Amino acid sequence: MKTEIKSLALTIIIIIILGGCNPNSKSKHSARQEGAIAVQKKAMPYSSQDSIALLQLTKNLYKWNQRDDNDDYFSPLLKEKNDTAYVGFDMKLHKQKLQKIRGSGLFSETFISSYNKIAMTIDAKMKDGTLRWKTGELPPFGNGANLWCNCQDVPDDFLSKLYIMHLREEKDGIFYNWAWGEDIVYNLKALKENNQWKISEMEGFDYNSLVSTFQNQNDFTGKWANGMVTLNIGETSLAFEYHGQCVYFYPIKKISNTEFEMIWARDMDCKFDNGTKETFGLKETPKPGKPFAKFNIKKGTLYAEYYYAEWVKRYTAQIQENVFTPEYSRKND
Repeated sequence: MKTEIKSLALTIIIIIILGGCNPNSKSKHSARQEGAIAVQKKAMPYSSQDSIALLQLTKNLYKWNQRDDNDDYFSPLLKEKNDTAYVGFDMKLHKQKLQKIRGSGLFSETFISSYNKIAMTIDAKMKDGTLRWKTGELPPFGNGANLWCNCQDVPDDFLSKLYIMHLREEKDGIFYNWAWGEDIVYNLKALKENNQWKISEMEGFDYNSLVSTFQNQNDFTGKWANGMVTLNIGETSLAFEYHGQCVYFYPIKKISNTEFEMIWARDMDCKFDNGTKETFGLKETPKPGKPFAKFNIKKGTLYAEYYYAEWVKRYTAQIQENVFTPEYSRKND
């Protein structure tokens, strides 16, 4: 009897063990595992195929950019052959550029629209005198670098060195950046149009960022120069900079965005005395706390009207020429 009970118990245990190893039970467990992975895959920001496609898109972009004149971005126009400043953009060349950009198949309509908006904005600002682009000088927007790469030059065979990184899914595409290993990192965004990846944003052609770099000619703030000194003008103060070795600071009284008064002072960070304490035997001399000059902008030039004209004349003759001059030009760093 005991032997039969032991046999029955052993049989039950074996059945339970076999039941625990049931293939159907294992299948359900596997299904849960596979389901979690599937959810994880759906949550992934991009696939390895996307990564490969975006790298190729980026290389194709710069292959195209290095051909012909595709690394140019805007086409400034001279009204007359001997003019010293551009009057706006050549709209015929601009339209041709838009056609080339669209015809490359590399750019989304979003990018093309933004590119055109930037060009139209700069053209309008040049026409109304807000921006002044002199021939032979850097444009009055951007940071002085090539907008396509935010660089000055590209290394030899740089396409073989180019790689992409930091891919991140965003609502309207994938943000990423490229580099070639020389401290150059450039931001891009791409989206799919008709199931094909295309460039939708580029760091150098970001509308808001580029507009923020406009060196407005109708705003007196910024740097102005006359060959001897640089006037670094803010909203409340002005610094006369003598070749970086000497700086004199003066308060200013803002009258408008194009006009202000310079208030006399003797505040300095200088290795030498610039001679502005001299009176030259005159009764009427600059007094600390009193207006010394009025500055105003006309057609991109900063003009000065000195309240102590005789003192300025003697200072120029006896101490230093080309410090207090009638006009100053915008200095583009």
